[in-house]
Amino acid sequence: MRALIAFGTRPEIIKLAPVWRALAEHREVKVDVFWSGQHIGLADGLLDLFSIKVTHSGADVVDTAGLAGKFGLVAQQIENVLRSDRYDWLVVQGDTATAAAAATAGFLNKVPVAHVEAGLRTGNLLSPWPEEFNRRAITLCAARHFAPTRRAAGNLFAEGIDSDTVHVVGNTVIDALLHVRSLVAQPGYVPRDPAVRSLPCDKKLVLVTTHRRENFGEPLRQVLLALKDLGSDGDKIVVLPVHLNPTVRSEVIRVLGRAPGVHLLEPLQYPDFVYLLEHAWVVVTDSGGVQEEAPSFGLPVIIARDTTERPEVVETGFGRLVGSSYESIVAGVREATRHPQRQFIVGANPFGQGDSGRQIAHQLLNRQPRCAHRPIQERISA
Repeated sequence: MRALIAFGTRPEIIKLAPVWRALAEHREVKVDVFWSGQHIGLADGLLDLFSIKVTHSGADVVDTAGLAGKFGLVAQQIENVLRSDRYDWLVVQGDTATAAAAATAGFLNKVPVAHVEAGLRTGNLLSPWPEEFNRRAITLCAARHFAPTRRAAGNLFAEGIDSDTVHVVGNTVIDALLHVRSLVAQPGYVPRDPAVRSLPCDKKLVLVTTHRRENFGEPLRQVLLALKDLGSDGDKIVVLPVHLNPTVRSEVIRVLGRAPGVHLLEPLQYPDFVYLLEHAWVVVTDSGGVQEEAPSFGLPVIIARDTTERPEVVETGFGRLVGSSYESIVAGVREATRHPQRQFIVGANPFGQGDSGRQIAHQLLNRQPRCAHRPIQERISA
C-alpha cells in the first residue's frame, strides 16, 4: 500500500504524526509526506520531534494573498504530487486550507481521501470561519471518515454519509500529547525556551491561546482586557504565546505589551507548550486543539468562542463556553484559581486514550469498516 499524508500547519503535524508512525511500522506500506508550508515558524521542531521525513514540499503558500489564492496553490501542488505516482490513500486532517485543498485535489484525481478528525460541526457556516466550510467540503471528498467521537460520527450520519465509511477512533492529538508528555515528565527535563524557564514558579499559571479570525476586532480586545485585569490580581501570571498572525500580534502587544503579571511569549515548540499545560491552573483559549488537550491534565477550559465543534469538552465538565465576554472570562479564571492548591477535574478525556493512530492505520490497511454490521442508531448511542 502507498499513502500520501498531507499537512501544512502546526496542529496538522501534531495530529497526523501518530498516523504516520503507525503506518510506517508496516513494511508493506510506503508513506510519503507533503508539507504545504502553511505554517513555518509555528511548526519549528515538530518534524524532528516526531521523526517525520518530508518527501514533497510546497512553496509560496505563505506569500500568496487571500484564502482562495492559497487554496488554489496548494491544490495545484498536491495534484502534481498525486500525478507523479500511484497512491492508495491521501490522508488529511482537520479543517485547514491545506486539508481542504488536498482533499479536493485527491477527489478530482480519483485518489481515495481519508479524513482524520471528521464530523466536527458547529452548525454555523461562519463560525469558526472558514474552518466550518473547510470541514464540510472535506467530508464531500472523503472515502473514509475517522471521527474522534460518537457525536462527530452522528453528525456525519445525519448528513447522509454511508455508515460503513465512518469509524469512531478518538482524536490522534491525544496520542501525540501522551508521547510528548512522557518526554516532558522525565527527571531533569528543562524547557527549551528561556522565557518559559524564567517564568515565576510561585504564581498561579493561566495559560492562554488566541488566534481565531471571528474574534478579530472588538471581541479580541475584550478578551485581552480581561487578561490584563487578571494579570493585575497579584496571585497569578497570564502566559500567552503570541500567534504569528499580524492582526493578532499587533492587538496583543498594544493591549498587553506592558501589563503587569502578563508574560507574552513567542510561539513555543510543542514540548514547551505541553510543559506549560502540565503546570497550568486554568486554560483560556479559542483553539480547538487546546480544548482537546487540556482534559488530559484535568484542567478547566474557558472557551473564548461563541460556538464549539467540540461540545464534548463542555458536556463532560471540562469546558465553559463564554465567548468574548470580559466579565465571564475574569469570573471563570478567578473561580478556577481561588483555592491555594490547583483543583483538577476528575474524568477521562472525551477525545481519546492514545490509540487513535493505530486504529486509523488498521482501517486503511484493511479497507474494511469496523463494526459495519451494527445498526446506525446503535453505533451512535453505544
